[in-house]
Parts: sequence; C-alpha cells; structure tokens
Amino acid sequence: MASSNLPRGERTPKDLQGLLRFCVEATKNDDQTSESRFEKMPEEKRKWLEEALHEMTVNPIERMKICLSLLGMEDEEEDLDKKIAALDELHDWCEFIDFAIDFHKIGGFSVLHYLLHHDEPELRWKGLELIAALVQNNPYCQKALLEEPNLFKEILLILDTDSDATVRTKALLATSCLTRDFPEAQKVFVDSDGFSITLRAMQSNVEKLKIKAAFMLSSFVADKPEYKNLLCDMGMIDQLIGHLGEEHSSFHEHLLSAILTIGQDFSRGVKEFRRPELALEQTLLQKQRDLAGKEEFMEELQHATELLRLMKENQSEDQEVAR
Repeated sequence: MASSNLPRGERTPKDLQGLLRFCVEATKNDDQTSESRFEKMPEEKRKWLEEALHEMTVNPIERMKICLSLLGMEDEEEDLDKKIAALDELHDWCEFIDFAIDFHKIGGFSVLHYLLHHDEPELRWKGLELIAALVQNNPYCQKALLEEPNLFKEILLILDTDSDATVRTKALLATSCLTRDFPEAQKVFVDSDGFSITLRAMQSNVEKLKIKAAFMLSSFVADKPEYKNLLCDMGMIDQLIGHLGEEHSSFHEHLLSAILTIGQDFSRGVKEFRRPELALEQTLLQKQRDLAGKEEFMEELQHATELLRLMKENQSEDQEVAR
C-alpha cells in the first residue's frame, strides 16, 4: 500500500508479526518433506518480500493523511473504489490504539460525519466499522468521539432507521464499543432512549442484528445493573419474553441470556418473570422438552434451566418472608 492508488482488498504487513504471517502464507504450498537446501528465490517471491520490507518503513501518519485526502475527492462515482480502499487501510491502522489516537490528533474525526451521511451504504458501514476500531478499548478516542457534536446521536439514529441491514449492524457494533466501560457514553445512550432503539433492533427481521442487539443489552446490564429498574419501568421484560413465542431461531439463545442477566440479583425482575400472563415458566418447560438431547442448543437449554431455577428459588424466598 505504498502507492496512493490503494488497490481494493489488499493487505500489507505493518509489523514483524504481520511480515512473518505474510511469508508463511507465501510459502505454505512448498514441499515440507524434502531436504532443506539453499537456492535462488523465485522472482515473484523476491518481489513480494521486498515490497513487504518496504512497507515496514512506511510512516503511518503520512499514510493516514493520504487516505483522508482520498476520502475528500469530489468525484464520488469514479473514486468510490479508492475511497473504500482508503477506509480499509485506515481501519487497519486504527486497530492499533496509538495510531487511533494519532488519527484523531491529525483531524481524522472530521471525516466521520461525512461518511455517516454518505449515499453509498458501503461507505456508511465502513465508516461505522472505522469508528468501532477507533473507540474499542480506547478511552482517549471514546472521550474524543463523544465530544464530536451529535456524532453519537447520529450513530444511534442510523442504528434505528437506516434502510441497509449491514449499516444498522455496524452502527450497533460502534455503539457497543463506545459504551463499553465508558459511563459518559452509557449515560448519553440511556438519555437518548438507547434501550428502546436496542429493542427495536431485536424486532427487526435481520437475524444478525437481533442477536447482536440482545448480546449488547446483556453486556450493558451486566456492567450497569442499576439500569434494571428502568428496563422494568419501560416494559422491556414483557417485550423480551414475548419474542420467545416467535419461531425458534439462534436468536432465542441470546434472548434468554439477556433475560437471565436482568433477573440475576434482581428480585423485582424475577417477580416480573412470574406474572401469569407472561407464561414464562410454561415456555421454559416446553423449551426443556424441545431442546433435550440436542447438542447444538445446549447453551440455550442451560439458560432456560437456570431461569427456571432462579424463578423457583425467588418464589421460595417470597414464601418464607410471607410466613
């Protein structure tokens, strides 16, 4: 990627580990059983190695600046491939925390609004993928992104309303990475009705989005159990349990995990589970019968069994208090 043309789909080593992986891939078809011997390296392999070694000397900041300049090209249709390749390279650099911070310091965040509002869905979802790489486990970039005017709210709006399934899924990824272990972003998420947006994502017809939304809800509540009362107040438990009545899919495993996470160490939640009109106990007993002996559904069965145990245990405690 030394050339500013940035051929789409190519990846070049950026460190010694990447170079080693590159060399292994380049020689993986060699006969490993023959006796080792020195011989002249084929011209094609020599060229590959030279290019890889050259890339080891590339200045990451200069490369990121070149990528940003490519994203600013005005001829959208003609330069779409170059823009996508530029985003791919920026994503690769920004997976490293130090380079992600450098990306912000050179003004890279200014391109994010442009990407999120682009007419081309691939640029939107790659922009969101870049945001996820920037903020994942990176407190500096989490704070910096939250300080960009309305950027997080734009991400949430995209998650809720974009017409492209991949764009919505990547918006969920960016939201998850931004809010993880970052209370300031978690507060903005809650204040922006983020739980309702997450619930609507679980009501979509996109299985991947539904699963990831349930997983994020589970992780969020596990990290911030103080929000469990809010979920009860907004009727989230009724909605989640209602989805268990839909046709069975891999989504149910993650849905049960989210319900279980809400109920753990939260007696109000378990009391909600036991409301007769929700018929959760009957649903779980039926799941035990349907999933018994099916190894591919073992985790879902475990979640159902643990939920039943939690409901019965809580009921026994309530009866003891009543006596």
